[in-house]
Amino acid sequence: MATQAATSVLRATVPAIVAFAAVALGSPALGAQKMREPRQVVESVCAACHAEGKNGAPKIGDRAAWTPRFSKGLDVLIDAAVNGHGGMPPRGGMPQLERAELRAAVLYMFNYGLPPVPPPPDVAKADPRHKLVAGTDIYFGVMSAESLRSNGMSKVSVPSGKGYYHLNISLADQKTGVQVKDAQVKLRVSDGMSEQTAALAPVVANDAVSYGNFFQLTSGGAYNIQAEVMRPGLRKPIVTNFEFRAP
Repeated sequence: MATQAATSVLRATVPAIVAFAAVALGSPALGAQKMREPRQVVESVCAACHAEGKNGAPKIGDRAAWTPRFSKGLDVLIDAAVNGHGGMPPRGGMPQLERAELRAAVLYMFNYGLPPVPPPPDVAKADPRHKLVAGTDIYFGVMSAESLRSNGMSKVSVPSGKGYYHLNISLADQKTGVQVKDAQVKLRVSDGMSEQTAALAPVVANDAVSYGNFFQLTSGGAYNIQAEVMRPGLRKPIVTNFEFRAP
Protein backbone atom coordinates (compact mmCIF):
# COMPACT_ATOMS: atom_id res chain seq x y z
CA MET A 1 0.00 0.00 0.00
CA ALA A 2 1.57 3.23 -1.15
CA THR A 3 1.57 6.27 1.09
CA GLN A 4 0.94 9.74 -0.39
CA ALA A 5 4.01 11.99 -0.23
CA ALA A 6 3.68 15.35 1.46
CA THR A 7 3.13 18.04 -1.16
CA SER A 8 4.85 20.84 0.64
CA VAL A 9 8.35 21.11 2.03
CA LEU A 10 8.44 19.97 5.65
CA ARG A 11 10.11 22.43 7.93
CA ALA A 12 11.02 21.77 11.55
CA THR A 13 13.08 23.51 14.20
CA VAL A 14 15.61 20.90 15.21
CA PRO A 15 16.78 20.70 18.83
CA ALA A 16 19.75 18.34 18.36
CA ILE A 17 21.40 16.05 20.89
CA VAL A 18 24.26 15.65 18.44
CA ALA A 19 24.03 18.80 16.30
CA PHE A 20 26.04 19.48 13.17
CA ALA A 21 26.50 22.98 11.70
CA ALA A 22 25.01 23.08 8.21
CA VAL A 23 27.76 25.42 7.03
CA ALA A 24 30.07 22.42 6.95
CA LEU A 25 28.06 20.90 4.13
CA GLY A 26 29.68 23.18 1.62
CA SER A 27 33.22 22.62 2.82
CA PRO A 28 35.38 20.62 0.39
CA ALA A 29 37.54 19.54 3.33
CA LEU A 30 34.54 17.92 5.04
CA GLY A 31 33.28 16.44 1.80
CA ALA A 32 36.48 14.54 1.01
CA GLN A 33 36.73 10.76 1.09
CA LYS A 34 39.48 10.74 3.73
CA MET A 35 38.22 9.83 7.19
CA ARG A 36 37.78 12.96 9.30
CA GLU A 37 39.42 13.07 12.73
CA PRO A 38 36.93 13.01 15.63
CA ARG A 39 38.34 16.26 17.03
CA GLN A 40 37.78 17.92 13.63
CA VAL A 41 34.17 16.74 13.48
CA VAL A 42 33.43 17.78 17.06
CA GLU A 43 35.08 21.20 16.87
CA SER A 44 33.68 22.01 13.42
CA VAL A 45 30.11 20.89 13.91
CA CYS A 46 29.16 19.14 17.17
CA ALA A 47 30.39 21.90 19.47
CA ALA A 48 27.59 24.20 18.30
CA CYS A 49 25.32 22.47 20.82
CA HIS A 50 27.58 20.26 22.93
CA ALA A 51 30.05 22.95 24.04
CA GLU A 52 27.42 24.69 26.18
CA GLY A 53 24.77 21.94 26.44
CA LYS A 54 22.33 23.73 24.14
CA ASN A 55 18.78 22.31 24.07
CA GLY A 56 19.72 19.66 26.62
CA ALA A 57 22.66 18.26 24.64
CA PRO A 58 25.20 16.56 26.93
CA LYS A 59 28.30 18.69 27.24
CA ILE A 60 31.62 17.55 25.86
CA GLY A 61 33.42 15.58 28.57
CA ASP A 62 30.39 15.37 30.90
CA ARG A 63 30.37 11.58 31.28
CA ALA A 64 27.57 11.69 33.86
CA ALA A 65 25.30 13.27 31.24
CA TRP A 66 26.45 10.96 28.43
CA THR A 67 26.26 7.66 30.34
CA PRO A 68 22.44 7.24 30.29
CA ARG A 69 22.50 7.61 26.52
CA PHE A 70 24.68 4.50 26.32
CA SER A 71 22.14 2.40 28.28
CA LYS A 72 21.17 0.36 25.19
CA GLY A 73 24.68 0.17 23.83
CA LEU A 74 26.91 2.27 21.61
CA ASP A 75 25.53 0.81 18.37
CA VAL A 76 21.98 1.86 19.28
CA LEU A 77 23.20 5.37 20.08
CA ILE A 78 25.02 5.61 16.75
CA ASP A 79 21.94 4.23 14.96
CA ALA A 80 20.00 7.18 16.38
CA ALA A 81 22.61 9.60 15.04
CA VAL A 82 22.61 7.94 11.62
CA ASN A 83 18.83 7.68 11.26
CA GLY A 84 17.80 10.83 13.11
CA HIS A 85 16.42 11.03 16.63
CA GLY A 86 13.70 13.22 18.03
CA GLY A 87 14.03 16.49 16.15
CA MET A 88 17.51 15.71 14.81
CA PRO A 89 17.71 14.96 11.08
CA PRO A 90 19.67 11.93 9.82
CA ARG A 91 23.39 12.32 10.42
CA GLY A 92 22.59 15.66 12.04
CA GLY A 93 21.87 17.20 8.66
CA MET A 94 25.37 16.52 7.31
CA PRO A 95 24.95 13.52 4.99
CA GLN A 96 28.68 13.18 4.27
CA LEU A 97 29.43 12.00 7.81
CA GLU A 98 30.08 8.26 7.80
CA ARG A 99 28.85 6.01 10.59
CA ALA A 100 32.45 5.44 11.75
CA GLU A 101 32.97 9.22 11.96
CA LEU A 102 29.82 9.68 14.04
CA ARG A 103 30.94 6.87 16.31
CA ALA A 104 34.39 8.40 16.78
CA ALA A 105 32.92 11.86 17.46
CA VAL A 106 30.54 10.52 20.14
CA LEU A 107 33.37 8.63 21.85
CA TYR A 108 35.59 11.71 21.65
CA MET A 109 32.95 13.81 23.45
CA PHE A 110 32.39 11.10 26.07
CA ASN A 111 36.10 10.57 26.73
CA TYR A 112 37.18 14.21 26.47
CA GLY A 113 39.70 15.06 29.19
CA LEU A 114 40.89 11.48 29.67
CA PRO A 115 44.34 10.29 28.49
CA PRO A 116 44.11 9.24 24.82
CA VAL A 117 43.74 5.52 24.12
CA PRO A 118 44.83 4.02 20.78
CA PRO A 119 41.76 2.84 18.82
CA PRO A 120 41.32 -0.91 18.34
CA PRO A 121 42.04 -2.28 14.85
CA ASP A 122 39.30 -2.34 12.23
CA VAL A 123 37.13 0.21 14.07
CA ALA A 124 35.90 1.64 10.79
CA LYS A 125 33.34 -0.58 9.04
CA ALA A 126 31.49 -0.17 5.82
CA ASP A 127 28.30 1.84 6.28
CA PRO A 128 25.40 -0.22 4.86
CA ARG A 129 23.28 2.91 4.61
CA HIS A 130 25.71 4.77 2.36
CA LYS A 131 26.16 4.07 -1.33
CA LEU A 132 28.35 5.88 -3.86
CA VAL A 133 26.80 5.67 -7.34
CA ALA A 134 27.52 7.78 -10.43
CA GLY A 135 29.40 10.43 -8.48
CA THR A 136 26.61 10.80 -5.91
CA ASP A 137 26.78 9.89 -2.23
CA ILE A 138 23.39 8.42 -1.30
CA TYR A 139 22.47 8.02 2.38
CA PHE A 140 19.44 6.13 3.69
CA GLY A 141 17.76 6.92 7.00
CA VAL A 142 14.62 5.79 8.78
CA MET A 143 12.59 7.07 11.73
CA SER A 144 9.37 5.68 13.17
CA ALA A 145 6.24 7.81 13.13
CA GLU A 146 5.76 6.89 16.79
CA SER A 147 9.12 8.46 17.63
CA LEU A 148 8.20 11.62 15.73
CA ARG A 149 4.89 11.90 17.57
CA SER A 150 6.40 11.23 21.01
CA ASN A 151 8.97 13.97 20.51
CA GLY A 152 6.30 16.57 19.91
CA MET A 153 6.99 17.35 16.24
CA SER A 154 3.36 18.37 15.73
CA LYS A 155 4.18 20.64 12.78
CA VAL A 156 5.13 17.60 10.71
CA SER A 157 2.20 15.71 9.17
CA VAL A 158 2.62 12.28 10.79
CA PRO A 159 0.24 9.39 10.00
CA SER A 160 -1.86 8.28 12.96
CA GLY A 161 -1.90 4.54 12.18
CA LYS A 162 0.49 1.87 13.40
CA GLY A 163 3.64 0.70 11.64
CA TYR A 164 4.46 3.91 9.78
CA TYR A 165 8.09 4.86 9.22
CA HIS A 166 9.57 7.97 7.66
CA LEU A 167 12.14 6.78 5.11
CA ASN A 168 14.53 9.40 3.85
CA ILE A 169 17.35 9.85 1.39
CA SER A 170 20.14 12.43 1.72
CA LEU A 171 22.34 13.26 -1.26
CA ALA A 172 25.75 14.85 -1.74
CA ASP A 173 27.96 15.37 -4.76
CA GLN A 174 30.93 13.05 -4.29
CA LYS A 175 33.46 15.39 -5.90
CA THR A 176 32.54 18.62 -4.11
CA GLY A 177 30.87 17.29 -0.97
CA VAL A 178 27.97 19.74 -1.47
CA GLN A 179 24.49 18.46 -0.67
CA VAL A 180 22.15 17.91 -3.62
CA LYS A 181 18.97 19.95 -3.13
CA ASP A 182 17.32 19.77 -6.54
CA ALA A 183 16.91 16.05 -7.21
CA GLN A 184 13.77 14.00 -7.75
CA VAL A 185 13.72 10.88 -5.59
CA LYS A 186 11.44 7.86 -5.58
CA LEU A 187 11.46 4.76 -3.36
CA ARG A 188 10.22 1.25 -4.04
CA VAL A 189 9.77 -0.68 -0.81
CA SER A 190 9.24 -4.43 -1.07
CA ASP A 191 9.16 -7.39 1.33
CA GLY A 192 8.93 -9.88 -1.52
CA MET A 193 5.17 -10.21 -1.14
CA SER A 194 3.98 -6.64 -1.63
CA GLU A 195 5.42 -3.39 -2.92
CA GLN A 196 4.96 0.28 -2.10
CA THR A 197 6.15 3.03 -4.42
CA ALA A 198 6.13 6.75 -3.68
CA ALA A 199 7.93 9.94 -4.58
CA LEU A 200 9.79 11.63 -1.73
CA ALA A 201 9.17 15.22 -0.71
CA PRO A 202 11.99 17.62 0.24
CA VAL A 203 12.52 17.87 4.00
CA VAL A 204 14.34 20.94 5.35
CA ALA A 205 15.95 20.91 8.80
CA ASN A 206 18.71 23.27 9.96
CA ASP A 207 19.22 24.35 6.33
CA ALA A 208 20.00 20.76 5.32
CA VAL A 209 17.78 19.13 2.70
CA SER A 210 16.84 15.47 2.49
CA TYR A 211 13.93 13.69 0.78
CA GLY A 212 11.36 11.66 2.67
CA ASN A 213 7.96 10.04 2.88
CA PHE A 214 6.02 7.70 5.16
CA PHE A 215 5.64 3.99 4.44
CA GLN A 216 3.70 1.41 6.44
CA LEU A 217 5.91 -1.57 7.36
CA THR A 218 5.23 -4.81 9.20
CA SER A 219 7.14 -5.38 12.43
CA GLY A 220 9.93 -7.90 11.83
CA GLY A 221 9.58 -7.64 8.06
CA ALA A 222 12.73 -7.60 5.91
CA TYR A 223 12.52 -4.95 3.21
CA ASN A 224 14.44 -4.08 0.10
CA ILE A 225 14.52 -0.31 -0.37
CA GLN A 226 15.24 0.72 -3.95
CA ALA A 227 16.08 4.39 -4.39
CA GLU A 228 15.72 6.04 -7.77
CA VAL A 229 17.42 9.43 -7.96
CA MET A 230 17.17 11.80 -10.91
CA ARG A 231 19.68 14.66 -10.77
CA PRO A 232 19.46 17.61 -13.17
CA GLY A 233 21.62 17.04 -16.22
CA LEU A 234 21.55 13.23 -16.08
CA ARG A 235 19.95 11.25 -18.89
CA LYS A 236 18.78 8.41 -16.67
CA PRO A 237 18.12 7.99 -12.94
CA ILE A 238 20.65 6.66 -10.45
CA VAL A 239 19.38 3.42 -8.88
CA THR A 240 20.67 1.73 -5.73
CA ASN A 241 19.30 -0.56 -3.02
CA PHE A 242 19.30 -0.70 0.78
CA GLU A 243 18.12 -3.37 3.19
CA PHE A 244 16.01 -2.67 6.27
CA ARG A 245 14.30 -4.87 8.86
CA ALA A 246 11.41 -3.18 10.65
CA PRO A 247 11.72 -3.42 14.46
